[in-house]
Amino acid sequence: MTRYNFMSVMEDLAVEFTVSKERHQRFIHDSRMLSLAIQKQLQSDGAVFKDYLGQLHKTAAHVNNLSLDMPLNFDIFLPIRLPVAVVPSYDEERRSVGFTRANYRHPFFFGNAVNAQSMNLLLQRELQVAISRLKSVTSSCTKRIYDLKYSVLSFNQVPFVHQVVAMERHSNRQRFIRFDFVLAVEFDGAEMTLPPYFGEFIGNRWIAYGLLSVDGDPNPAEWAVLVPKLQDSSPGDCLIALNCMIMLFRLLSAQECYCFAMPASVKFAFVMAVEERGLDFQRMSIADLTVTTLFHLLFGTMYQAVARNTRGDKATRNSRLMAIRKQQLRARGIYAMLADAVLRNSITSEFVNAFFWHIHISPPPVCFYQSLVEVRNTDTALKRKSSTSGSPKPAKLN
Repeated sequence: MTRYNFMSVMEDLAVEFTVSKERHQRFIHDSRMLSLAIQKQLQSDGAVFKDYLGQLHKTAAHVNNLSLDMPLNFDIFLPIRLPVAVVPSYDEERRSVGFTRANYRHPFFFGNAVNAQSMNLLLQRELQVAISRLKSVTSSCTKRIYDLKYSVLSFNQVPFVHQVVAMERHSNRQRFIRFDFVLAVEFDGAEMTLPPYFGEFIGNRWIAYGLLSVDGDPNPAEWAVLVPKLQDSSPGDCLIALNCMIMLFRLLSAQECYCFAMPASVKFAFVMAVEERGLDFQRMSIADLTVTTLFHLLFGTMYQAVARNTRGDKATRNSRLMAIRKQQLRARGIYAMLADAVLRNSITSEFVNAFFWHIHISPPPVCFYQSLVEVRNTDTALKRKSSTSGSPKPAKLN
């Protein structure tokens, strides 16, 4: 079987799958239109969050069968500014923070503390009402009619990922725009300084989101700290990241790993990959970024949220969990194939076919986890070509 250079194949595929400028502009227009319609409905309802969803359009994704498109400055987090100044309390070991303000009453607070559970439950109620009243939206540009639906992915019965799906009518459920986001609070680094152990800044802002607790009861007053890196990066870095998301979504969709081929899961895994690498992510190639993101997608916490949100009676739920388990094994087989490609810096022609149609994926071999360790410790071979020769080579916009 013919083998190709892994780095070159990934760069060529990134160019191949880049969305055309015209299609991208139509998506951006309709996603902003939908975002504004939702915000106007919240304002009409007199919702607490009526003035807080100004960045909703950045969390949009357009799905058309195997194809994905997102804004260049895409985000999984929807950052908001708190209505009053608060006092932070940092925890270096848990990389978390709590926010308090004495003698202040607001729906975002429980007692004296800013409460992630209260905020997410309130947002859930207000979006449920807004979407149920809005029902559908017609685009003034494309004339497409979008039917809206709201849902959440929860951890410990508390909403974590909020999901608004705008299904394009008469598309056989193949085309839709969706907004997937994790609620976060945002601060200016000049106004509220982070301790240096939280890492380097690109811009001058940082965010915090409700700390995930897979096991045990979470503390709703504890927030995970994150220093955004992509949103303050150069357009070239953002384009490479977007191409990586597009390729990973297409690969997992074509291989029927649907519980992983979700814009929310892919974006959250990307954030965790960037958090792990720090500012070094700016030197990561598309190949390296794709493999690292897939690692966090398969072994991170978002997958557990999908499994735990499986509903139905006992028989139905068991059947769905079995299907998820099969998808997990298949996705790990894909990762094993990529891990081998990293170590060899070569890939078979069958890998290219995997982006277009369903192929045979072997289960992860016995040595899979050993290969995993080797890949996690191998990154020099996958640096961008620019690290050794000239300027970056991002994919073209059209």
